[in-house]
Amino acid sequence: MPGAYQLDIVGESERLEVAARQRMEDWRRQAVRFTAAYPGAVYTNGPDAAKVALTFDDGPDSAVTHHIAEILTQYGLKGSFFFVGSQVTRFPEIVQAVHEGGHLVGNHSYRHPRLTELAPEAVQSELEETQEAIQAAIGRTPALFRPPFGSANPTVIEAARRLGCATVLWSLDTLDWLQKEEAHIRLNVDRHVRGGEIILMHSSAGCTETAKAMPRLVESLLKRGLAVAGLDELLGIAAYRESAG
Repeated sequence: MPGAYQLDIVGESERLEVAARQRMEDWRRQAVRFTAAYPGAVYTNGPDAAKVALTFDDGPDSAVTHHIAEILTQYGLKGSFFFVGSQVTRFPEIVQAVHEGGHLVGNHSYRHPRLTELAPEAVQSELEETQEAIQAAIGRTPALFRPPFGSANPTVIEAARRLGCATVLWSLDTLDWLQKEEAHIRLNVDRHVRGGEIILMHSSAGCTETAKAMPRLVESLLKRGLAVAGLDELLGIAAYRESAG
């Protein structure tokens, strides 16, 4: 089981102030505790194997998301994209293209709030609206969910579970949301990557450096003998819910 092999959550940036770094480290410890407390429902990494998953939050947008997906397709690899529902309704054609390229589409809430600050019914609505938006775009309903900011608590985890979704966090943060330079993104991966890693990046507008980093980042992983897999393959779980009929 993936939970038997637990990685610490890593990734660094020189631009984090002391207080922000402490908050990040506190969150990382909490995320690992949630993984242990909810086996099979919360994941921060996959099993101890020569395989990693590249995951991308906050899309779709009009350009970056599709660019990243195309690069992965050119290498014959599968990425895992966690999409914001309100953006899905704006760019359904991008969601369709990502899905048709063989990549996974997961739920990243509808409006990208900090879900732990919402009432339970509002959390449920955020997830349900996104499920519906993705279903309308690609004809499939996600079974993978990632909370914005990684902000989870039992209410959030249970809301996802009620919709048939596993909550997927990460074990390696490239911090491309803070220190956007291509070289820094690649350095975080090269310096820290381990077997079973779930690597966090972003595909929203403005993440052009993330897209720029992809070819050399992927080539470095492959040279290390690490396969790049979708989260379904890495974790051994379904990416989509089965149709009712």
